[in-house]
Amino acid sequence: MKREEKSDLISALQSSLKEANGVFVVENHGLTVQEFEGLRNELRPLVSVFKVVKNRLMKLALKDTDFEPVSDMLKRPTAVAVATDGLAVTKVLAKFAEEHPNLTIVGGKMDADVLDCNGVLQLSKLPSLLEIRGTIARILVEPASRIARVSAEYGKKEQ
Repeated sequence: MKREEKSDLISALQSSLKEANGVFVVENHGLTVQEFEGLRNELRPLVSVFKVVKNRLMKLALKDTDFEPVSDMLKRPTAVAVATDGLAVTKVLAKFAEEHPNLTIVGGKMDADVLDCNGVLQLSKLPSLLEIRGTIARILVEPASRIARVSAEYGKKEQ
């Protein structure tokens, strides 16, 4: 890779890091090309970048960003996911790692938290924002629907 290509790649990574709310690092030793492409396709709507990048180049891209602590996780050949929806990415990675033991979650950083593998797995068990909103809506609507049911039953008994 020529120097110009490297600097273009670093610039592209830095611009995607500005829009990200999470960065996650995985090791993919022994995955087939089809398995890796399957993971990439699952992550595509949730990330701005998911690729295998040379550690040295990724460390340069992470320098002077909020995600700089992730550079300590880049020791072996890794793939990096720059997430626009960090919570959803943790769910996909945890499910895929469970089904494919050759994928190892190293860790990552989401918002202000630096996460190890266990942190990413615990985060993946949390409900998504959409699920939380649905639960809140159900809680808010439930009392009114109970009153409506009781009123309807009361009206039937009087007739």
